[in-house]
Amino acid sequence: MLKPVVSFFERYLRRKIPSILFAYLVAVVPLVALILFFFNQSRILFGDLPSVRPKVIEVTTGWMDWLDQKFNLDPRTSSDWISENVIGVFDVPLELIRESFESGTIVIANAVLIILITYFMLLYRTSFKNYLLAQASPKNRKSLEQLFIKLQALTKRYMIGQGIIIIILGFLIGSGLWLIGVPYAYFWGFLAGFLEIIPYLGTTVGGILPFVYMLMVSDSLWQPWAVIGLYILVQQIEGNLISPNVMGPSIKINPLFIILGLFLGGVMWGISGMILALPVLAISKEVLRTFEVTEPFSYILEDGLSKKSRIFLDRYDDVKHRMTSLFFDEREEREK
Repeated sequence: MLKPVVSFFERYLRRKIPSILFAYLVAVVPLVALILFFFNQSRILFGDLPSVRPKVIEVTTGWMDWLDQKFNLDPRTSSDWISENVIGVFDVPLELIRESFESGTIVIANAVLIILITYFMLLYRTSFKNYLLAQASPKNRKSLEQLFIKLQALTKRYMIGQGIIIIILGFLIGSGLWLIGVPYAYFWGFLAGFLEIIPYLGTTVGGILPFVYMLMVSDSLWQPWAVIGLYILVQQIEGNLISPNVMGPSIKINPLFIILGLFLGGVMWGISGMILALPVLAISKEVLRTFEVTEPFSYILEDGLSKKSRIFLDRYDDVKHRMTSLFFDEREEREK
């Protein structure tokens, strides 16, 4: 993703190492500063939450009293349930947040390691590319180079598109929360925009956090539920209008594989793996589409799969498109 920035500086500096360092200054430093800003604001914001714990108990008790009267429940049982479940649930996130900030040294160490690995990958990128080209026969090298160009354009579009979506969602959600009367409205808005990088899970967390916060600090119940309504509305606008126009069809992956990608990415690399799940899937789709044998599988990954169910029998019902041809020569078997 840094390659276009490095290439820009190389046109003027004519040297790789200074170009890579300038690319870090232009792209990485602002990103790190932004992440530190969000961490600092989150620390200040969530640092006040233990003091409003009685508010949570008060609101939950009010709801349970209403349910007791409505459904003739046992008040003592409801009180015990609040003590055992609700209060414990709110203790867990606060403890996790506290532990997250205490593990800052590990985060910094990992960030330094990533920067070093990325530096050497950028420095040796031409050698890596030539090695891959050498693995292909001369007649296939042109198509392989075209694939590299296509993947670079895809990655660039993904990065620019995500930046645009973050800005749009930040202002859209922030303005809505400001109208509802939520404190730190634009902080919550841009936090939700950044969390949108993780499909489904990120947007859900981005909506739950201000909802829980307003449950704690608001004197009325309409504001927390208005927050949920706002996020549902914005999510529909983003999914049906903003993302399709900004990101384009090449990055659209069907929900089943997004969920599987999030799960596998989370198991393998944690939060980083979940962030990388969508771009890795989009790149994999383009790579699979380049080769005859794997081209049908690229359509399995594509969004709108239910509308393209006939494509496999109409276009790819041939020996050269079957996965078994990777292991067996079906033409020879047929001749025998």
